[in-house]
Amino acid sequence: MSYAFRQMLTSGYRSALVIALLAGIAHAAVESEAREAFSEAQDYIAQRDLRSAKVELLNAVKADADWIDARLKLAEVALELFDPVTAREHIDKASELGADESAYSHLQGHARWLAGDVAGAEQALTQKRMAKANLPYAYRILGRVYLAQGDSIAAAQAFDNGLQLEPKDARLWTEVGRLRYVVADLGGATGALETALQHDPANVRALELRGRIVRDQFGLTAALPWFERGLQIDPNDVPLLEEYGATLGELGRYRDMLAQVRKILTLDTGNAKAFYMQATLAARSGDYALARRIMEKVGGRFAELPGPQMLVAVSEYELGNFNTAIEILTRLVSDQPHNNELRTLLARALHRSGDQTAAWDAIAPVANREDADHYSIALAGRILEALGERDAAAFRLDRAAFPQLVQPLALAENQSPGVAAAEAGRDPRNAAKVIPYVRLLLSAGAFDQARSAVAALVSGNDGVAEAQLLVGDVELAAGNRAGAITAYEKARQVALNDAVLGRLVAAYRGAGNSDAASKTIAEYLAYNPSSLLGQRLAAFDMIDRKLWDQALPTLYRLRARTGVNDSVLNANIARTLTALGEHDDAVREARLAYRIDPANIMTTYAYGRAVLLQGGDAKRARDLLRKASKLAPDDRDIARDYRAAQKL
Repeated sequence: MSYAFRQMLTSGYRSALVIALLAGIAHAAVESEAREAFSEAQDYIAQRDLRSAKVELLNAVKADADWIDARLKLAEVALELFDPVTAREHIDKASELGADESAYSHLQGHARWLAGDVAGAEQALTQKRMAKANLPYAYRILGRVYLAQGDSIAAAQAFDNGLQLEPKDARLWTEVGRLRYVVADLGGATGALETALQHDPANVRALELRGRIVRDQFGLTAALPWFERGLQIDPNDVPLLEEYGATLGELGRYRDMLAQVRKILTLDTGNAKAFYMQATLAARSGDYALARRIMEKVGGRFAELPGPQMLVAVSEYELGNFNTAIEILTRLVSDQPHNNELRTLLARALHRSGDQTAAWDAIAPVANREDADHYSIALAGRILEALGERDAAAFRLDRAAFPQLVQPLALAENQSPGVAAAEAGRDPRNAAKVIPYVRLLLSAGAFDQARSAVAALVSGNDGVAEAQLLVGDVELAAGNRAGAITAYEKARQVALNDAVLGRLVAAYRGAGNSDAASKTIAEYLAYNPSSLLGQRLAAFDMIDRKLWDQALPTLYRLRARTGVNDSVLNANIARTLTALGEHDDAVREARLAYRIDPANIMTTYAYGRAVLLQGGDAKRARDLLRKASKLAPDDRDIARDYRAAQKL
């Protein structure tokens, strides 16, 4: 071998060595960068700053594309941030790199569930190999999958399986709380969440759910501290911000709500709930065109939920697009046949569109009930009037003339008795399964059977407000008012919501205990100051107790929120002003009420009495009071004032 050739080989070897050394140094640098980013991510996770952790994990896999553990950790964090797309991308990449199925099948199930692939999620969580350490996680998500399928029994079993492996898993206890919340066991849900928070006081999902339950139990104001506590732990948690913002909006704190909306949109630019809150505020301010434009930004599964669909329907109705509103409301009523509010909206839209026969079909199941509200009865009267059924229309308009607080009755059910009985027998402690069966029994007058079914539901289910309400409904239907009040009071201890409030106030008034009714209303308004039902009941209660100076501001607040077209509300304002001696203002308000509904006994009488006491137009007072007397010949107060007008 020549010297020149040996020299060339030596030179090549040195070059290769240098290249290898440089490559090793570069790889070490890359690995160091990836490890540093991963370490930073772990620190952020410990601080519960998942968004920053996600950024660092993205840096880690960018620096070392073949690092399986980093990709799986990134998928896990993405799932915690409700980002199944990013999670699926990195789970798939980890699989391509040779990751064992047992290391990621729980994450795969979670990602599929979040993406709406319930069947795929169940398959991943039940058919694929799973590392033992990942089983509690897998059971937690599997329970949510079963909940999405409506199988509360299978969900409970999945959560129980997880807790047997890890009894102190705060996330599993949170999901147990969610399950109990879904089946309306508010007391049981509260107990599960207290356990979750004992194991992990900083569990924001438990705090979010606790706030939602407290909101259902005791009202809007009571829920705020729970959401605020969660946001102190994680100020950027979007579900918490959504619930907090929505609650602020319901309380009428719109400026504060919009602050939360803006924050949500900085974190999630396409957040459907944030747009929905903006649209709701626009609708409440009367700008329905803006509400509709905002709702066009709302997409995905959220847009198909009843609340957003109802807001779109109302906006279309107010903009005069009755056919569009009817199409949406018809679909919603088909899905929720017992939702009286939806039925009334549909009937109103059909009435305005000119389809009176369809309007009557929509409103009849509501207006024909003994516990029908004033508005639905009056609307039914107008629809019958348009159909030419004047006698039937007059009967309903007369009934609507003097609205009374009535006891809400059990709803009718379309389900067959056999199917309802089978569903209740399969899951006798699930309120959602038992309530339809008991309603059918009540409709048939089978009170003893209804009591038996309710007893099985209530047994060990003291935390289910709906169960206690059902006990009360059964006892009331059977004529046992005292027993009904006892049951309603038990429901009140679990949750004082609209359903409990209406029943309890009506029951106390029916029993002649107006003081207890007034106390219940006051307690409700302490936590729900913006509640329309609470304000309306409070106003009528003040009028009944002749607390005119307190009733007037409440009546004005109600009208500011509901508009000026409620004839009965305007008539009550006139009555209150008359009692306070403000006769000119009373005449103005009574005239407005009478213009809206001149066939109404109450508006006619309120107008006539206001003119009589004003003393300026004796003939007008006589004419109005004569009309009121013909509409209600047996009313002593009207007869008294008519006699006084005849003497002028």
